[in-house]
Amino acid sequence: MTRFELETWDSGKLNVNKAFAGLLRHHDWQTFTAIWSRTADAAIAKKLRTDRITLRFTLNDNGVERPFYIKRHGRSSWKEYLKPLLRLTWPILGARNEWNAILDFHEIGLPTMTPVAFGESGTDSFLITESLENCDKLSDVLANSKMVPKIHSAHRQISVNVANLARTMHGAGLHHQDFYLGHLMQSQKTPETIYIIDLGRVQKQKPLSQRWIVKDLAQLNFSASAIPLFERLRFLRDYLGRPLTEKDRPLMARIQAKTNAIARHSRKNRL
Repeated sequence: MTRFELETWDSGKLNVNKAFAGLLRHHDWQTFTAIWSRTADAAIAKKLRTDRITLRFTLNDNGVERPFYIKRHGRSSWKEYLKPLLRLTWPILGARNEWNAILDFHEIGLPTMTPVAFGESGTDSFLITESLENCDKLSDVLANSKMVPKIHSAHRQISVNVANLARTMHGAGLHHQDFYLGHLMQSQKTPETIYIIDLGRVQKQKPLSQRWIVKDLAQLNFSASAIPLFERLRFLRDYLGRPLTEKDRPLMARIQAKTNAIARHSRKNRL
């Protein structure tokens, strides 16, 4: 479990992890405006919408180039406000939610990105995290393996580790909302370490309703569809921490129904 010591800069516009304060000061990145402007031309890593873009950059730290990511949020369109409201949920916009989620994950001992800084000014905001180097997406690990139809012991251990992560996350009242294999990163150096990333839509609700548990598990089930059913059922057993019984059939049915809905949505939108 980790609690970070944070500093507040630029009249409250910046929250900075004290461990990176010296590095940011050295490069004169002490204001929201300085960081916003100096990262504008960094290499694009991911661009989902015009108002949200993730960029990769490096900062020289005593002769070593250290890699970081900055997720920049601009003014959102009315569509991004209306879509969740029509689904009877509240819009999650800007970088603040992910910053808080990263801190929550570290506090309960869940491996995720290391927070560097969070900035917010008007309708613009950003989140800087240290790059997770030498890691592979679990979706790629499984796609590149010869695990079907027989599960290798290493892949069995991955399933156990992910089940433990999911159980810990849900036990703390946190649900991911994008809990796909592509958002789980396995360390090449320590394969037992799996990081959960892309926490932008994480929400906290304790006790956590079964609706959100089903959604997370269905997203994982959908992205693991190439894995034999018996292994996915074994994952559910590990997640619950006990053998499956007849009483679990309604839960399994809800997970499968939500999985089917995700598949239909993916086909319709060619995702």
